[in-house]
Amino acid sequence: KVCAKQLNEDCSRTQPCDHTKGLECNFGASPAALKGICRAQSEGRPCEYNAKIYQNGESFQPNCKHQCTCIDGAVGCIPLCPQELSLPNLGCPSPRLVKVPGQCCEEWVCDESKDALDELEGFFSKEFGLDDSEGELTRNNELIAIVKGGLKMLPVFGSEPQSRAFENPKCIVQTTSWSQCSKTCGMGISTRVTNDNPDCKLIKETRICEVRPCGQPSYASLKKGKKCTKTRKSPSPVKFTYAGCSSLKKYRPKYCGSCVDGRCCTPQQTRTVKIRFRCDDGETFTKSVMMIQSCRCNYNCPHANEAYPYYRLVNDIHKFRD
Repeated sequence: KVCAKQLNEDCSRTQPCDHTKGLECNFGASPAALKGICRAQSEGRPCEYNAKIYQNGESFQPNCKHQCTCIDGAVGCIPLCPQELSLPNLGCPSPRLVKVPGQCCEEWVCDESKDALDELEGFFSKEFGLDDSEGELTRNNELIAIVKGGLKMLPVFGSEPQSRAFENPKCIVQTTSWSQCSKTCGMGISTRVTNDNPDCKLIKETRICEVRPCGQPSYASLKKGKKCTKTRKSPSPVKFTYAGCSSLKKYRPKYCGSCVDGRCCTPQQTRTVKIRFRCDDGETFTKSVMMIQSCRCNYNCPHANEAYPYYRLVNDIHKFRD
């Protein structure tokens, strides 16, 4: 046994990367290369932000107040100064944010020289509206993108982020929706971004996903007059596989079906379960796996439909425009 190599460390065929963290040995363009670098197994578009290119899943800080992450062509950001978002104590007269020398984040101070009640009412009316003085990023702690002409909510995050602002006054917890599976058939990866951790740091979570097994779609089971089969259940119990390892137990997962009229079927409702895997060397680990509950079929196909495929540009760069 050898110690698994971590992100950005040198690797080879005899010194593999840590597959439990979704890493693979990248040998570059040369198939005969003997050494490589451990990189994340991620599929998705890079992002262009302030004239810089960031890879899918890469985190960066555009300024001292925000931390951002590239997610399949879109940029999501959270604030690093949560005290600026929380409300001051009700007993604080005339609260205002002031800059502290040598620090990035502003702090609340109480000005007792003014009418406390009038100033406090004015503060609350202002704080629950949009503050235009923030500049690049809004102060209401929403995940946003910078677009030409103003600010825009990111459509990549789908539904509104989950927020629990009152559990921890120092951290406004937000979690994005799971991204689409990286593959239309076979085992892929789905990701999301959250700061739901003790350090309130923005991290990327991954889960294994399988929309359908690879292979030619079968339309023999379609009823007369039907053009789609939305959801199919595995005919027999199967084991999940990941990085050459298999799940300890067998499952009967649901898969999304296919259509004969050009529509594609994608997961509509899913849940995430923890599944234990075992490798050939006896090593075991736990991984999050997507379980499909229901699917829907429409013409808005995010990937190539196996019935009517089209070609997709690899490593396409997404820009925000009006």
